[in-house]
Amino acid sequence: MNKIFLLLAILVLTSCSKEYKMPPSPERLIKSFTLANGQYGSSQVTIQESGSTIKIQVFEGLNLKAVVPHIVVSDGAVVSPASEQPIDVSQNHQYTYTVTSASGLTMEWKVEFEVLSIGAYGTYLITDEQQTQYLSVLGDTLYNKKYDDGALIGALPKGLGAQVPRYQKWHLIKQDVAGGVYYHIRNLHSGKLLTAVGSKPEADDALVQWSALDDEADRQLWKLEEASELGHYTLVNKHFSVAVGNMAAQHWVIGPTSSDTYRDDAVVQFFNRNDPGQGSVAFDQGNSIPLSWGPNNGKVLWLTQDAWDGTSLRENNKFPCGYFFSYGNSMLLQPTLNDWNNLHTPNVTVPNGANGRPRQVCTIQPNHTFAWPGVGVEIGNKVYIHCGEGSGLSAADQSLYVFTENAGTVWEAERTTPAGLSGYTDILYSSGMVKAADGYVYAFGSEAVGFGYETYLHVARFRQDDPQQWSFFDGSSWSSNPVKGATSKIADGLGTLAISYLKGKYILLTMDQGFNCDAKRNIYMATADSPTGPFTERKLVYTINEYFYGQYARYYTPAIHPQFDNGRNELLITYCLNYSACGLGECQEGVIDPYYYRVKGLRVPYELIGL
Repeated sequence: MNKIFLLLAILVLTSCSKEYKMPPSPERLIKSFTLANGQYGSSQVTIQESGSTIKIQVFEGLNLKAVVPHIVVSDGAVVSPASEQPIDVSQNHQYTYTVTSASGLTMEWKVEFEVLSIGAYGTYLITDEQQTQYLSVLGDTLYNKKYDDGALIGALPKGLGAQVPRYQKWHLIKQDVAGGVYYHIRNLHSGKLLTAVGSKPEADDALVQWSALDDEADRQLWKLEEASELGHYTLVNKHFSVAVGNMAAQHWVIGPTSSDTYRDDAVVQFFNRNDPGQGSVAFDQGNSIPLSWGPNNGKVLWLTQDAWDGTSLRENNKFPCGYFFSYGNSMLLQPTLNDWNNLHTPNVTVPNGANGRPRQVCTIQPNHTFAWPGVGVEIGNKVYIHCGEGSGLSAADQSLYVFTENAGTVWEAERTTPAGLSGYTDILYSSGMVKAADGYVYAFGSEAVGFGYETYLHVARFRQDDPQQWSFFDGSSWSSNPVKGATSKIADGLGTLAISYLKGKYILLTMDQGFNCDAKRNIYMATADSPTGPFTERKLVYTINEYFYGQYARYYTPAIHPQFDNGRNELLITYCLNYSACGLGECQEGVIDPYYYRVKGLRVPYELIGL
C-alpha cells in the first residue's frame, strides 16, 4: 500500500514539474502619456468599455502640429502610432490611438489636448519649476495672520488635505494700464493683492499681501515675463521693474485651477469702520436691501443688530474691556452698489431714536432685551423689515417694521403686527424676503430642530399691495396661520439659513451650527425654481477658517446679496463673527477687538451652484 502512495506522489510531482505557458495577455492599457515639454500637471485617464480617454493640459505656444508624446502601454501590447512619433492635433486638439494586446485584442484611446492660456480673469496655481512648491500666504492660521495686511508671501509645499488650500490659490486679474500688460494677483484666502513693499526688491520681506492701494498702486501691478520654457514666467513688479523677494524660485509655472469661493476684501474693509464719528462701527447681522425709490434709487440699506458706536473706539481702534453695545440695532445707507468706501455710508436714524438711543431704529419692547431687524424689501417709498424680539437669546415675538423713505437719513418708522406672524415664535420669518414678479413677497422662516443643529425651512407670503395680510404654506396650500413641523417644510437646513433670489432661482444658503465652536464649519448652497421648492442637493461652497485667539471663532447670521454684481458671475454672501469663543471671553490682551464683531464677505462663483 505504501508503495502505491509513493508511486502516486511521484506521478503528481512529475506532472507539476512540467512548464505551464500563460495565454497571451488581453491587457491593452495606456499606462502613461507624457510630453517632454509644454505639459501642465499629469494627464487624466478615464477607462470605459465603450472607449477610453486621456485628457492632457498643454501650455499655449506648444507646436500642436508636431506633438511628441512618450507612451507606456501594457506589457506585450503595442500602440499605434508608436510612442515618440510626432502627431498633429492643431485642428481639433484630439488624436485617437489604438492599443493592441499580446492576445490580439484592441482598444481605442482618444487623447484630448486642452490648450492653456492666461486670460483677463481666472484662478491659478503658481508653483516652482518642479511644481512642488506653491506661492503661498504665510502666517499662523490659528491667529488669522493669513488675513493680515503685510503678511509675507513665500513658497510652501501643498497644504494638508485633498484640495489645494485657498492661501495657495490666486486670481490673475488683467489691468488696463500704460506700459504693457499687467495683472493684479489676488489671493483667494485673504482677498488681498500681491504687493511689493520697501525700497529693496531683493529683501526677504519685500513680497507681501495688502488691500488695494490708492497711492503707489504700481506696487500691486505685475508683468508676466515669459521664460524660455513654456508656461514658465518671472513676476516682474511695475514699481521696481524686477522680480521681488529673496526666494529660490523666480521662474514660476502658472497653471489654471477650478474656480472657487474667495474672500472679498473690499467688502470686509467696508465693515472695518474705525472713525469715531461714523456711528455704527461694529455689529452682527448684515442684511442688505437694494433701493429704487426716487432720490434713493441705486442706494443700499444695510441692517444691523446689536451695535457699538464709534465713540467707544480708542486710539488702537479697539474697545475697552467692559464696554457693551451702544444700541440694539441700526441701519446704514450705502450711496451706490460700487462705493465700498465706508466713510461714505452714514447711519439712517428715526426721530428721537428708538428707546431714546440716537442711532437705534427698532424699539425694544417692554420686558424684552432685544429687537433684531433682519430681512426686508422695498415697496414704493416704504421699506418693510422683519424684526425678531425677545430676551437673552430667546424669541418672544416678531413684528414687521415699516420705514418711510425720504431724501435724507432720518426716516419715519412704524412697528406693525400682521396676524399670524405677531405673537408666534415656533417659526421665525427672518431667513429671507423675495419680492417676486407674481405680485407677492415671499418671507422665509426657520424652525429649529435637532438642538439647533438642524432647521426646517418654511415660507409665508403677502401681496405687495397688502403687507399686513400674511398667508403660510402648509405643505400643499396657503393658510391663515403658520404650520410647523416636517409636513409643511420646503427644505432642510443646518444651524442657520438665508434665502434670496437671482437669475430665476431661489437660493438657499445654510451653515453648520457656528455658536458652539464645533470643528464642522461649512457653508452650503442650493437652488430651486419655485418659492416652495424643491431645492437641489446642497453643495459645499466654503469652510470658515477664522479663529479667536487660537480657538474656533463663533459665527452666524448668514446673508445673500444678489444685487452686488461685480461683472464676473460671482455671488456676494456674508456672515458675522461673534466677539468670543468657547472657553474665551471677549476681553483679550486688555481690549475687545471689533474684528470679531464685523461682517465678512465672500464671493461664490455662479457655476458652483448652477446659476
